Amino acid sequence: MRIVKIAGIVLLVLILLPVIAVTFFGGSLAKQVVKSVNKNFQTEIVVADYDVSFWSSFPDLAVNLEEVQVAGSDGSRLLDAERVAFLLDLGSLFGKVRIEEIVVEDGSLLLLADVDGNVNYQLAGYTPVGGEAEEATEFAIADARFVGVELLYRDAQLEFDLAADVERLNFSGDFGADNYLLDTEGKVFVHHLDQAGERYVFEQQLLIDAATDVNNVDGTYTFAPLEVSSGDLELSVVGTMLPTEAGLRTDLRVESQSGNLDDVIKLIPPAYVGTLAELDTRGELALSATVVGDLTPTKYPRIEGKLDFTDGRVGSPRTNIGAKDLNLRALFTYLDGPRGGVQNVEIEELSGKFRGEPFNMSLKIEDLNAPRLDLRADGAFALGALPALLEEGTLADGEGYVRVEGLRLSGKLDDMTRPRGMARVAAAGYVVFDDAAFTYNDRELSFPAGTLTLADNGMTLAGLQFEGAGSEVEFSGTATNLIPVLFADSLNSQDAELVFKATIAGESLDLDELIALGGPTEAEEEAAAEAGRTDSLRAKTVARRTLITDLLRGTFEADLENWNYGEIEGEDFRGQLIFEPGTMDVRGLTKAMEGELKLDGEVYFAERLRMDGRIKAIDINVEEFFAQSENFDQEFLTADNLEGTMNANLFIQAYFDAEGNFDYEKLRVLAGISIEDGELHDFEMLENFAFALKSGDLERVRFTKLENYFEIVDETIYIPQMFIQSSALNLELSGSHTFNQYLDYYIKVNAGQAITNKISRHDRDLEVLPARRRGFFNLYYTTKGPLEDYVVESNKRAVKDDFRRSQYRKKRVREELERLFAEPIALVEDTGESEDQE
Repeated sequence: MRIVKIAGIVLLVLILLPVIAVTFFGGSLAKQVVKSVNKNFQTEIVVADYDVSFWSSFPDLAVNLEEVQVAGSDGSRLLDAERVAFLLDLGSLFGKVRIEEIVVEDGSLLLLADVDGNVNYQLAGYTPVGGEAEEATEFAIADARFVGVELLYRDAQLEFDLAADVERLNFSGDFGADNYLLDTEGKVFVHHLDQAGERYVFEQQLLIDAATDVNNVDGTYTFAPLEVSSGDLELSVVGTMLPTEAGLRTDLRVESQSGNLDDVIKLIPPAYVGTLAELDTRGELALSATVVGDLTPTKYPRIEGKLDFTDGRVGSPRTNIGAKDLNLRALFTYLDGPRGGVQNVEIEELSGKFRGEPFNMSLKIEDLNAPRLDLRADGAFALGALPALLEEGTLADGEGYVRVEGLRLSGKLDDMTRPRGMARVAAAGYVVFDDAAFTYNDRELSFPAGTLTLADNGMTLAGLQFEGAGSEVEFSGTATNLIPVLFADSLNSQDAELVFKATIAGESLDLDELIALGGPTEAEEEAAAEAGRTDSLRAKTVARRTLITDLLRGTFEADLENWNYGEIEGEDFRGQLIFEPGTMDVRGLTKAMEGELKLDGEVYFAERLRMDGRIKAIDINVEEFFAQSENFDQEFLTADNLEGTMNANLFIQAYFDAEGNFDYEKLRVLAGISIEDGELHDFEMLENFAFALKSGDLERVRFTKLENYFEIVDETIYIPQMFIQSSALNLELSGSHTFNQYLDYYIKVNAGQAITNKISRHDRDLEVLPARRRGFFNLYYTTKGPLEDYVVESNKRAVKDDFRRSQYRKKRVREELERLFAEPIALVEDTGESEDQE
């Protein structure tokens, strides 16, 4: 029992003695550590507070420094930490202070190296384990830990830039020995790792476990091994690295027998990956590489890598790719060349099945700086896979196949981008469309059949059927420069043009729907409106449309059963669609509106879509003309008010917004129109002349011929002086009518003839009155104001003045139409009755 008491007392003393020592001597011990740390740093360490604890670090002592700031040797901020703890053995309470471990928590660490290799983290005063210390504090650190530290590393000499969050990173070893084994273990989230401006790792979680032989005599680091894990991919690195005056000397071997292909894709620079980063893969993966040579600002080591992926499957969160039985064998090489480093990439084999259909291809790229390509492909490629490989929103819901037979493309990329360089490019093969379909810009498009034959710089298209966007047509023809067009950049800096001669024939062609294909989707419009970026979306739409049209030069011989633009419909179009970069000419004859239209116009695909059209209308139904033209966006005189047969010469200059709608502010129209055997129904304006009309005349008025020249500009229809001979009355009018329904008309009525007609019996056959512009007496009216509330007043001088002024407009419009149509245009027979009777 006495022995137990003695043991208890001894144990109590052993426990209390350190506590008492920490209580009475901890302050001086902490001061000694801070003083010694400051002495051993090239720059002063700033500490807000410090203390000594025992229980939290038992069986060691811990000197805790709070809110620590350390300047680098170049004056930069090397370290900011909420807490830095130095762990000491218990003997430090009674003798020499011996620091064995350091812990840095919750802070940031900035490591810099300048172009000469000088770093900001030079440390001095370290005492090796077992070495003789010349002062009261001995640094014999064997362990270092970083917890919750933001790490930034920038090496100007090697052009490295690393940003990472260190969740935990532990180092252990005899750091002061000439040669020791360094054990490393940790978890780091890398935001980015860049080298020479190229991003190699982006937003990746890495697990690190390494055993490294460190030789402080010659500076060699030997990995034995270094193991890095990213997802299911486990990389094992063995070999040596040696810092040199110019950079780094390497002799490394990298291997992996685990992981999936998508883990490898995530480590590829984002600029090269695109949507591949979204893919989910399953299969057997083997990866190996060697890195041998010097890494300096002017040199890279020789890198040779090999990737094997077998028995694979690929999935996507956006679509069912249906790819399986995949085999991929790829090589990567970086080596010295006569003009610097040369990077080569080769896919020796990529084979498998797309939705049950086999395919295989190979691709070799020599020298990524000045690439030379050799592409070969055979098999069926499912369009259902395209949405997974392209940016979201571009394509969706693919179906069917594009079948490739003997496709080969070989030559320098620089030659492929330039039409004049295509003589040095070899190209051959067949591409067959097999019920191919996809959704583009919210519209379902399909290519049921068709064959494209490639022969060097020539292309032959046979029976390519297209259905969608309101159209059903077939293309055939020949073209050159297809490959330069496909490789053209966004600015078409090499002036590539698809030169073609082809036919387009079919049941229907919907022009406004086809133009809308190049416009924004509804989702894009809604998102842009919410973000206040409608203008930028419009600019993007214009750029997308002009990029395509700037690449076309050629002629389509067109034979179309039906066509339409908005509400305008036509049949049996025979003519040509002629493309020049940025423009399209339309020439042809078509049935429309129960008559014929002769078309000759240009569409300009510039910053704002513009159309200049010359239309010759022959015996068309005027009611249909107004209806299909949507009454020219006015309600004063509409299709419901008119009947008759119209002949006309029309010049239309129209601008469109990004959605393909008319910009009425810029619309300009010149017209010479003749309407024969016409009638007016329920025309409200006639109610103002009820004093001279019978009740039946207010409902229905017949006229033999109505001829005049018109002009639309500044959202206003201008009507020069014209004579109207009808069954109700004869009158002359001129004036204007704005698109927002403001009236400004000047009217002269042969009142004597009209009153004589009124007192006679109503003519049910609506015989037209004799053509008399002047009567026994005439009345003059102005009609002004908004459509809902216009005012009619008597004003002879105003009417005569406007008639006189309008003759100048009539003459100018006629002369410009004759110039535009290159033919004389004569309307309006002169009755010789121009003076008033009064």
